[in-house]
Amino acid sequence: MGFKTDFKDSKAMTFFIGAAAILFIINIFYSINLNRMIAVSLGLFISFALLNYLYEKNISKRLSIEVLNKEIRMYKNQIDVIRIKITQDGILPILDGQISLSAGDDIRFDHDISTGIRQHTITAIKFTVMPKSSIILEVPFRADSRGVSKIFKSEIRIPQIFGFDSIDLKQKGKIDHEIIIYPDRYAVHNEEMKNQMAQGTFMQKNALFSDPLMTTGTRGYLPRDNMRDIHWKASARTGELQTRIYEKTTKISWMILINLRSENSYAPPKNIEEIFEKLAFITARATQADIPYRIITNMVTFENHSFFRLDEGAGKLHYKRTLESLARLNTVTYTLDFERLLRHVQLHEETPTHIIFTGIADDAIKKELSAFNKKGASIFQLNDFGIVPFRIESDREAYT
Repeated sequence: MGFKTDFKDSKAMTFFIGAAAILFIINIFYSINLNRMIAVSLGLFISFALLNYLYEKNISKRLSIEVLNKEIRMYKNQIDVIRIKITQDGILPILDGQISLSAGDDIRFDHDISTGIRQHTITAIKFTVMPKSSIILEVPFRADSRGVSKIFKSEIRIPQIFGFDSIDLKQKGKIDHEIIIYPDRYAVHNEEMKNQMAQGTFMQKNALFSDPLMTTGTRGYLPRDNMRDIHWKASARTGELQTRIYEKTTKISWMILINLRSENSYAPPKNIEEIFEKLAFITARATQADIPYRIITNMVTFENHSFFRLDEGAGKLHYKRTLESLARLNTVTYTLDFERLLRHVQLHEETPTHIIFTGIADDAIKKELSAFNKKGASIFQLNDFGIVPFRIESDREAYT
């Protein structure tokens, strides 16, 4: 990416050029003998003015800037640096220049000078680069919120070597890079879910990691067994820990349905960012347990006129795609009613063993969810307390 000069008039340079022109004209037409020192000064000034003009015209022709780390992936609140390479392939140096960088406010530069500009973070760095050489600048920043950010504007101010004021260079073209900020899966509000899972009560109660309908029996507990597989009722009857035995053909799959609308508004829920952080946490646990899952939202994508989705998969690569999808989800965009998404899923998606949904469950949504329940899917709701079994017949549930 290169730069172009943003030309502007220099009042000081305009004054001296005007004075030199007047003296030159008077000397020619009125045969006034100028003082030798004035004549020498006039010659020097004209020379500097010419050199200044050439410097201004050519300084940006072979100047380029490049972001070396094209893609940065990180979690919210982590710290990293953007490595910027400035190259001057021309024969003119840049002495004590300053580059200012503007990026989206999903990140926050150290020494931010944006002075409250919305959706911007701005920083400025001094640098010097000699002819036919390059330098690398490291710009520290902090991931401020989930999303995708990038440098969308850069400007360089160069002091004039042979004249007055400075030269302003504007960015020409786009900078090829992205900063992808994942939701914070280690957020404080995930600790309760983590503790429940560690104790085994969460999994036993919700049966998210094993299908209780596929249990074939129990056996004595062994030290290598997972706490989530303990059959607590059988253990109470026998007085000894008993472990569930499952069918070898059991195939567990999750479908995560994200509602990006509030109860009576097109706006997203107030705690939508916490929802994303909880989803980052539970999909990490699904990855550890090798459970396949897919994610579908009621956000409409204009490219294929369908709902934004992540197809079913499992493993670490799928989890990486999950985090990127959660980072790219735009909460302020065009969405459809959640019940319309549920009807679409019923018609076009294979019924999973477990459905996890977010948001309010009004009567219309309950009606659609009951259809999945009749097909044998276990329904769960993600709310402020974690993931809880959803009772189709119950009154309106607490919402996320």
